Amino acid sequence: MEDPLKSPGREERADVLILGAGPAGLMAALGAAGLSASNFDLSRNRKKILLIEKMPKPGRKLLIAGSGRCNVTHAGPIADFCAHYGRDAGKARFVKPALMNFTNQNLVAFLAARGLPCVELNDGKIFPRSENSRDVLRVLLEACEDAGVQFLCGEEVTALSRNEETPVFEAKTRSGRTFQAEKLVCAVGGKSFPTTGSTGDGQIFAQAFGLPFVELRPALTPVTVKAYAFASCAGIALPETLVTLWRSGKKLAEHRGDVLFTHHGLSGPGILDFSRDFLPGDELHLTLAEGLEDAPLCALLQENPQREIGNLIRTEFRLPDRFVSELLRSEGLPAEMKAWEVTKKTRKTLLKLLKDFALVIQTLGGFREAMVTAGGVALEQVNRQTMESRRVPGLYFAGEVLDVDGDSGGFNLQFAFSSGLLAGQSAGAGQTGA
Repeated sequence: MEDPLKSPGREERADVLILGAGPAGLMAALGAAGLSASNFDLSRNRKKILLIEKMPKPGRKLLIAGSGRCNVTHAGPIADFCAHYGRDAGKARFVKPALMNFTNQNLVAFLAARGLPCVELNDGKIFPRSENSRDVLRVLLEACEDAGVQFLCGEEVTALSRNEETPVFEAKTRSGRTFQAEKLVCAVGGKSFPTTGSTGDGQIFAQAFGLPFVELRPALTPVTVKAYAFASCAGIALPETLVTLWRSGKKLAEHRGDVLFTHHGLSGPGILDFSRDFLPGDELHLTLAEGLEDAPLCALLQENPQREIGNLIRTEFRLPDRFVSELLRSEGLPAEMKAWEVTKKTRKTLLKLLKDFALVIQTLGGFREAMVTAGGVALEQVNRQTMESRRVPGLYFAGEVLDVDGDSGGFNLQFAFSSGLLAGQSAGAGQTGA
């Protein structure tokens, strides 16, 4: 996009200044221009809305969402979404106003109205029918063009300040430009996938205004496992597996979801959605046969004396053959062992494997592997009804720059869209105060 500002060296003014042209920033621009759940007409916008993006083009991270297919949101009642942002009840309360203001159904309707219908696939995940993230970005950019939003790409904001007397925000860029606005929306993202421009700038900007900031860490990330013996099982998934987290001999939490074996450890929704709670050295206990006890296992072996234990376990508990072979081998048990050969000691080993298969986390994936970022601007300092800072009037936050991280399956993109829209609406309407 062309730079619409032709006067470097002097101050440029805007009604609303937005930092970051990801999904939250783009929706903030549309919200400031008048987009709402009931109004998709942006042609009447008269505000000067300027969106500054440090990357050469907008929407870099959106393009890789859902492996390029762009899982924009999830199906189901929007009220159910609140439970998908961790176990902290405070976060559930925080995300609710934004989600209710612009729901998953509103998002789907908006995209459809702009010529991009969506479809529900894969356990409630919603994608554009084209399954192409470029189409989602195109819709957002075309809507911004209709609203007269101005873009300035390839410019990195290096300093922010606010004149308390005016009051006006001032943003200085690395090239020496200065931009001013009475309303400022910070939607610069987190720190995951830094090649897309997410490099943790939110912390610098929050500190510029003295706002508390929760340390950034990778979320929705795979893990590597100590003494991993299942590299040959890479690609195998265990559906809807109960995973229990243990630390220093104490059970901390449990989660259920698909577990995927990789070349170096574990991934899949059952791990990714749980990873915000992990630390290196933690134990993950997988329940492979729920409800199994010693007596039923003993009876099963006695009733099938000539069956090989590998084949018996695979068929009885519906586990992949290759995984069962490696599982038994990890305890020095041959899959070809006949059931009648199983001793009491071996039976206890089998029971432990099937009920409480333990793996020790060696490392968590870093920001290059993590799908999203945990941590960010502390939520208690942000008005959830408007996304405005409680300390700095006229300053709004949206998307991943906030201390909000959701489960996989479209929950993070929905919050980015919803919080971005609410922040933009509030800034465009001039709403301030707590």
